Amino acid sequence: MSREQFLQLPEGPPFYDYVNGEAIEVNKPTVKHQYLLIRLASLLMNYVESRQLGLVVGDCNLELPNGNIYAPDILYLSKANLQAYDQARGYVRGVPDLIVEILSPSTAEYDRTQKMSDYAACQVPWVWLVDQDTLVIEEYQWTPEGYLRRQAVNAQTPFTPHLFLELTLQMAQLVPPSLPEGSKAAEGV
Repeated sequence: MSREQFLQLPEGPPFYDYVNGEAIEVNKPTVKHQYLLIRLASLLMNYVESRQLGLVVGDCNLELPNGNIYAPDILYLSKANLQAYDQARGYVRGVPDLIVEILSPSTAEYDRTQKMSDYAACQVPWVWLVDQDTLVIEEYQWTPEGYLRRQAVNAQTPFTPHLFLELTLQMAQLVPPSLPEGSKAAEGV
């Protein structure tokens, strides 16, 4: 399938990434995943916008320079990199300054292998991987030798990213409120 054919697909469902000329169907995330995404994106958005640093968006198409198209959970474009936002097409074309992927059991391997490989090939400067179950956040910085893991922080430890030295997050504070025992939602039904 050509890139143009992919871009003509309806917005979904089903939902797809575009990798090496192929549309790859991806699962929609769980409530826990989305809650974490919204909380983290909101904190990043507030931080970035209050300092006029650029743009934070979630779950939109990102067309990398190698032609592959993903929908990262969160991406950040610095003010100097805002030209990557293609307003006419409504998505990002190029290399964002930061990509955040929230790892789900069904997507963790895909995120850690295929996506990270493409992000490295396109020299995305910063990638954060967040495990939705353990809330461990890993921070990766692109180097000419590949990604260097700068830190891995557990849910209870404050996380200060190298990209935003005045921002501190504690992942344990970003999870949904506990549900009452015996509820269908608590049972995963």
